[in-house]
Amino acid sequence: MRILKLVVLWLSLLYLTLYIPFAFMVYFSPWYKLNSRLHPISQRIPTEKANVYIHELTGFFLHKNQLETNWSSKEKFHLNEVRGIFDILAGAAILSLALFGFTFNKKHTRKLAGINLLIIISLTLIIPFFRYFWISILHPLLFNNLAWRTNPMDVSFFLLPPAFFYYSTILLITVSFIINLSLWLSFRDSK
Repeated sequence: MRILKLVVLWLSLLYLTLYIPFAFMVYFSPWYKLNSRLHPISQRIPTEKANVYIHELTGFFLHKNQLETNWSSKEKFHLNEVRGIFDILAGAAILSLALFGFTFNKKHTRKLAGINLLIIISLTLIIPFFRYFWISILHPLLFNNLAWRTNPMDVSFFLLPPAFFYYSTILLITVSFIINLSLWLSFRDSK
């Protein structure tokens, strides 16, 4: 039972430290807005229009509204699939938070945060092969159609170019690393 509790603590800690930065990127507009000004292809959309699309997208992911402005039916279909995945991830985060609270132990949390640091560092191995990972591994694994492929007629072609996902992955890895490093450092007296 003790080993099971330790594994549950570790998995819930790892999941939460990845999910928290992910949720901030997905459900709130600052990351989208920053990216819409950084990438040359995204800059083809005027700032006011980009902000409308971003507001619609974040509201859609939060189940507050539908995608109304210029989104193609293919995009709406795909983003609905994505929202379903995000809903599952949010449910898993709530479960992970409950399990983390139930199994929390300062001493073990420090050790597990140290293990997580190694796992998160290993995630950087996908960075040089990100395009291959994104197109040939992740999307075929998650989707049984090609609705995720964008073209210049799609809002997401400009708003969410490949660079958006590349930099989002780097940010996710970095923030998760910082969270685990902070936990590891703050619990270092717990032996």
